[in-house]
Order: sequence, then structure tokens, then C-alpha cells
Amino acid sequence: MKPSNHSAVYVESTETDVRELTRRLLVDLGGPTVQAMAGSRDNTAPHRWAHPQGTGPDPVEEQRVRLGYRVWKTLQSLGDREKAALWMLDANPELDGATPVAFIAQLHTREVIDVAEAFVLEQLPVSGT
Repeated sequence: MKPSNHSAVYVESTETDVRELTRRLLVDLGGPTVQAMAGSRDNTAPHRWAHPQGTGPDPVEEQRVRLGYRVWKTLQSLGDREKAALWMLDANPELDGATPVAFIAQLHTREVIDVAEAFVLEQLPVSGT
């Protein structure tokens, strides 16, 4: 397992079309999780955002989707999709008992990124010297 490249993840999350990011998140995490991280009350919204001819998210929802993708991409370096998805939805003591998805919806960028990166590093095997 190799930790993700922080800079490459940031660039990908900011430069990739939001429709593509939404589509990837829908495939990996499902509509309810994407809806929650985007802070949308409409459960069909993420599917419209992912559709080439659909309406896009508003600017704040887009920021949340991009942050959610950034966190998800960081977690993908675990090599365990199920563990990463559970981490996104579980209450986290490092986030005051809230879920990472809730911190994404609140746009607490630094906090959720730092905790995601620390989680990935904790999962790395310790090499003997």
C-alpha cells in the first residue's frame, strides 16, 4: 500500500470536471453518500450533476463534491474500498465524533484532509530497520 501523492490528488480534485468527479463518487460511494457530502436535500441531484446534459451543482455543492473526491481519492491508497467507505461514514473521534461526510458537507477542509491522511498513514505497514 502506497500513500497517495497529496499534490496530485489536489490537482485532480480541482481540475477534473465536476460531472466526472460526481460520477466517480456515485460509482464508488453511492447516491446517498454523495448527496450527504454535498449537503443536498434532493436525492436525485448527484445523478443530475453526473449526467452530461444534467444541471450542475451550485458553487457550494461543487466545493463539497470536490472536497469529498479529494478525501475519497486519499483513502483509495489504502487499497481497501470497503474500509475506506466505512471510514467515510463512521463517527470519528478526531472529528469531534462527527463523520467525515459531515465534515465535508460543512467544508471543514483542513480538518478532514488531515484526518484522512493520518488514517492512511496509520494503516501503512511498519517497516523494520
